[in-house]
Amino acid sequence: MTTPTKTGASRLQRIALAIGLLCALALALVGVRFIIGGIAAHQAQRFIDDWERLGEVPTDTAWEVAEAAAQRAVAFYPGDNGDYYERLGEVYEWQHESLNFGDPDARASREQALAAYRKAVAVRPDWPDTWVQIAFVKLRLLEFDEEFDRALQLGFENGPWRMRINRGLATVGLIAWPQLDEEQQRRILTSAERTLAYSDTQALRLFTLSDHIDQTALLCHELPADLLARRGVCIPPASAEGPPWPGDRWVGLLPPA
Repeated sequence: MTTPTKTGASRLQRIALAIGLLCALALALVGVRFIIGGIAAHQAQRFIDDWERLGEVPTDTAWEVAEAAAQRAVAFYPGDNGDYYERLGEVYEWQHESLNFGDPDARASREQALAAYRKAVAVRPDWPDTWVQIAFVKLRLLEFDEEFDRALQLGFENGPWRMRINRGLATVGLIAWPQLDEEQQRRILTSAERTLAYSDTQALRLFTLSDHIDQTALLCHELPADLLARRGVCIPPASAEGPPWPGDRWVGLLPPA
C-alpha cells in the first residue's frame, strides 16, 4: 500500500525532473542559437575581410549572402550583441562603398548602416570603433549634425591610443575639415600626429590620403617638424632624391608655395 508521504515525494520528484528537463532543453536551445549566430557572424566577417583586402566593391550576389549572414547572426543571438550589429552596419556600408558622398543611390544602405551602428553603441556605448564608424557614415551622408559631433568626440575620448581609432578619426576629420570647429580640428590634428608617430607604414597611409584630398599643406604646417622629418615627409620636391621609402613613390611632398 502506497502511503500519502511516498505519493507526495514521488510527485515532487517528477516535478523536479520535469523542471530539470525543461531547463536543460532551454539551455540547449540557447546554445544552438549561440552557435548559429556565431557561424553566421564569422561568415559575414570573412566577406568583409575579403572586400577590405581586395579593395573592391562586392558583387550583388556576394553582398546579398553577406547581408543574410549578418542578419542571421543578429537574429539568432539570444539578446543584443554590439559586435554583430557593428558587422551588419559594415556590410551595409560596403554595398555602395564606391559611390560619392551624398549620392542618393547610396542613401538607403548608408542609413541602414547608421541604424545598425546606433544599435551597436546602445549595447556598447564606450566602444570607440563604432563611434568612428558612425562619424564616417554621417560623413558619407553629408550630415554634419550633433550626432556627427558626438561620434567624433566619443571616438577620440574612448580610444586615445588605439591606432585604428586615430587613423579613422584623422581620415574623417581631414575630409570633413571645413565643417569642423576649432576644438574638433585640434583633436583631429592630435589623432593625425599619433598616427604619424606610430610607424612609417601609417605615415605613408596618412600622407597618401592627404595628397589625395589636398590636405598635405595643412599637415605640414600643423604637425611637429621633427616628427615630419623623421618620417621623411613635408620636404620640397627638389629634395626628394633616391628611391622613395617605405612606399613605391614619394608622398607628402611639400606643396609649392
